[in-house]
Amino acid sequence: MEEVKIYSSLWRMILLFLASILFVLAGIFILHMHRNMFHLVVGWVSILFFCCCGIIFLFSFLKERLFGQAHLTITDEELTYRRFRTIHVRFADVASFEVREIGDNEFVAINYKPDVERQMMQDASIFDRLLRSMNKRLINALDSISITDVSMTADELCNIMNERLRRA
Repeated sequence: MEEVKIYSSLWRMILLFLASILFVLAGIFILHMHRNMFHLVVGWVSILFFCCCGIIFLFSFLKERLFGQAHLTITDEELTYRRFRTIHVRFADVASFEVREIGDNEFVAINYKPDVERQMMQDASIFDRLLRSMNKRLINALDSISITDVSMTADELCNIMNERLRRA
C-alpha cells in the first residue's frame, strides 16, 4: 500500500508566524516608548522570545512544504511522527490506537504492547520517563499524537492507523 503523508495545517502555521511577527513589532514599540527599566526588559524579552518562535515556525513551514518532510508519515511497517525530534513507531509494537480528549484538545493515543511498553520505560532517559509517566496519567498511553496541528480529524487519522495496524 502507498505511503500516507500528513502535513501541518497551512493556515495555522501562517497565523502563528504572523502572530509572532506582531509580538516582535509590539516589543519594538515598547522599546521605542520605554520610560523605565521594566519597559526596556519587557521589550527585549518580547523581541527575543517571539523572534525565536517565528524562526521556529518558519523553519517548520519550510521543512514541511519545501523539503517534503511531512509532520506524520504512515507506511505499511511504521509511523513516523516529527515533533522536536523524529519518533518512529513500528506497528508490530502497537496494540491499538485510540482517540482521547483532554479539554478541547484531541490526541491519538498509541497503546503499546505490554512487553514493549516496559522495555521503552526501562530504556528511556529520566526526562523521557517523566514525559511518558505524565502521558500515562493524563491519557492512559505512553505516547500520543496531537491533532491540533494536523489538517485532518482525530477519527480519520485513528482509522487510517488502525487499518495499517490490522495489516501489519
